[in-house]
Amino acid sequence: LAHWITDRDLPRRFDVPFLVARMPAGQQPVADEAEQFEPVWVRPADALARHDAGDFFIIFPTIRTLERLQAYPSVQAVLNACAVNDEPLFTSCPRAGLMNGHESRHMEHEPPFGELALVSPDGQIVHELAWQTQRPVPLLKNVQRLTAPNPGFMTGPGTNSYLVGDPVGGHIAIDPGPDIPEHIDRLWRAAGGDIRAIVCTHSHPDHSPGAARLQALCAEKPPILGLPSAPTSRENSRFTPERALADGERLVLQGQDGATHTLQVVHTPGHAANHLCLLLEEDGLLFSGDHILNGSTTVIDPPDGHMGAYLESLDKLDRLCELHGVDFILPAHGYVLGDLKQTPDNPSAPGHGGARAAIAHLKAHRLAREAKVARAMQSQPQGTMDDWVKIAYDDVPERLWPVAKRSLLAHVERIQSLGGFNL
Repeated sequence: LAHWITDRDLPRRFDVPFLVARMPAGQQPVADEAEQFEPVWVRPADALARHDAGDFFIIFPTIRTLERLQAYPSVQAVLNACAVNDEPLFTSCPRAGLMNGHESRHMEHEPPFGELALVSPDGQIVHELAWQTQRPVPLLKNVQRLTAPNPGFMTGPGTNSYLVGDPVGGHIAIDPGPDIPEHIDRLWRAAGGDIRAIVCTHSHPDHSPGAARLQALCAEKPPILGLPSAPTSRENSRFTPERALADGERLVLQGQDGATHTLQVVHTPGHAANHLCLLLEEDGLLFSGDHILNGSTTVIDPPDGHMGAYLESLDKLDRLCELHGVDFILPAHGYVLGDLKQTPDNPSAPGHGGARAAIAHLKAHRLAREAKVARAMQSQPQGTMDDWVKIAYDDVPERLWPVAKRSLLAHVERIQSLGGFNL
């Protein structure tokens, strides 16, 4: 059924198969009184409910296994799933951090996992996962993240501003965020006042407005860089950089001990026409802006947003990650995505690195959604956007449908451009 490897922080580690079998009627379980005590037959959902109520202790791997088991309607359904091939249904070697000071353990598919793999590769339980905006979070010795105090429906925990560099070579600020004075001041202080350039991944109001205030705080007045907003952008998303960046251009800082920090500019239209990502070449990190998020999919809002361009940009980023061996993606909203490459101590990682796996998963999700949109259009060829969103986004809460209709329109336009429908 499952293959569990205990986390790296534990002094004694185990490599454990979880097995599943149909037991004959009338069997009574007997404990060995060594690793098993008071065995009972119990449905997964009932065991989890009793655990939540506090009267049924279960360890982490069992909790997560039961959560998966409860999705199956019968014993036979579980056995059928396990019989598909000789591999377990899932393999996991979880990672642990802190949530408000308390141990918090996470599997590979859960949002904090990639961040823990980046900051604590050997499994040390030291990284605080609770979102806070008062101080920067060190991700590597030359990368800091400061989250703006603008949490919300569209921004998640807030906009992530990043600082790349060190005290010798100075810093490049990525996405200063909204013009919130206290956030901009903290970002400036985190860099020791030494910011050599300010880069905005795109012009949306939760990313670029803080650039001018941050520049004004700096004695040397670093240039504000990015791409100018296109004529298709909304009124509140207008942005004109002091210098437009070119696709493939490199921004280089000469740091301490001869180290360099090189950010390669990657034009990635789709979410916005002027969207760009940045690749930190020496560390194999991709700053993805809003093109790739953790925990949600970005909105594609025509006409400035374009689904075809978005998917092509995903392919472009995948090729770049393969070329540079990128393991981790640092989004503008949410935790770090990715995982270290597969090793004997990291057996559940995707073989080609976590960044490319995240991109592949995202593209598959987008194309699956587009297939649902196409089916909705086929079922109601005279339907409206309101009709189609109910079908194509039936797995999304209704309160989100007004936003979902923006991406729905982008999918409809792409389907029409491919000759699927003529509406």
